[in-house]
Amino acid sequence: MNPEPKQKRPVGLVVIIVLQLALALLEALYLLGWKQSVLALRLLVRNPIFYTEIVGWVLAGLLLLAVLGLLLQKRWGWIISMILTGFGLFYTIWSYFQGTPRYFPMLIYVIMVLYLNQHDVQRLFREQPDPELAR
Repeated sequence: MNPEPKQKRPVGLVVIIVLQLALALLEALYLLGWKQSVLALRLLVRNPIFYTEIVGWVLAGLLLLAVLGLLLQKRWGWIISMILTGFGLFYTIWSYFQGTPRYFPMLIYVIMVLYLNQHDVQRLFREQPDPELAR
């Protein structure tokens, strides 16, 4: 009558959760006006053409939603994380080719892509086949 041992979260999943929480926190601090006092925010300065306050709050909310999904080990959390990471990586690569490289965020997004595609992480979020469709 031993309960099943709890499955530990892979290290990659923990790294993704921590990075996304940090990005959400930095985004919120930036929007609350702490941009001059937080050194890390200077590394994440946005392009003023595309960045508005509404976009920032939506981004912070989506990051927190993704973290919640990853903590609950829901597939939608992994999908939101992949989409946000893809957009972030696209933005940093685009910034690089525009002559304003953002190396630190690019490094964060590359790390997240590598961990999101790690076998142990993908296995947790693999879609389970529907038993009704198997008949």
